[in-house]
Amino acid sequence: MAQDILPEIHRFLAECTVGDLDDEATPVADLYGMYMIWSERQGTQPLSMQVFSAAVRGEGIEAERRRSEQVYTGLLPTGAIPIQYILETDKAPGPNSTLDTFPG
Repeated sequence: MAQDILPEIHRFLAECTVGDLDDEATPVADLYGMYMIWSERQGTQPLSMQVFSAAVRGEGIEAERRRSEQVYTGLLPTGAIPIQYILETDKAPGPNSTLDTFPG
């Protein structure tokens, strides 16, 4: 993986998530969807899901299976991007998601 990818993912995670939260989990597909919106706002081409997932792992965040989906545990989306994602996808938060709870 190119080293220039990691700063982009690090910035996305810093701007759009809060980490180290024991009771939180964000579905992998939802975080990637939020990343795609963030990339569009940045005027950059989003990474593929595979490269994105590897870069997130490079940041020390591992996915795990919870119920019937892959999630990033300890990670909570925050800010405008998760709200835009919900509005654009018309998707209700999943059973493992806390997208309706934003720290403020």
